[in-house]
Amino acid sequence: MPNGSNYAKFIAPTMRDLLGAEYGGKVRAMYDEFTFAGESAGTLVNMGVLRKGEVFLGALLVSAALGSGVTVQLGDAADDDRFIAATVCTSAVEAFKGKTEGVGYKATADTPLVLKTGVGAATGKVQLVIFKAVSN
Repeated sequence: MPNGSNYAKFIAPTMRDLLGAEYGGKVRAMYDEFTFAGESAGTLVNMGVLRKGEVFLGALLVSAALGSGVTVQLGDAADDDRFIAATVCTSAVEAFKGKTEGVGYKATADTPLVLKTGVGAATGKVQLVIFKAVSN
């Protein structure tokens, strides 16, 4: 039977492969919210932190109708949409989100998670539940 990459590291570990959060860690949820009051496209809002060694698993995005064509995305300083691609919030949104390059991303340093608006002025509440794996 073939092994997944993390399982293979578990059964034949090297010092370099000791994982922590990826194998045998705990899942934690982090909640944050922000209410926009007409902020323009390009507004940045800090919405939590991935601590060094924590792994992003996905996020529940709950948003009011923020305005015509308004988008939100979630990223960090190095990639402004690493975790959630631009999501149109013209009408209310309730969705579990996670981009391919973001799911499984392991923070190498404390990494603030930044919500960014796009297209137009945003008005309304955005709630995020961020799921992450942490070491025991």
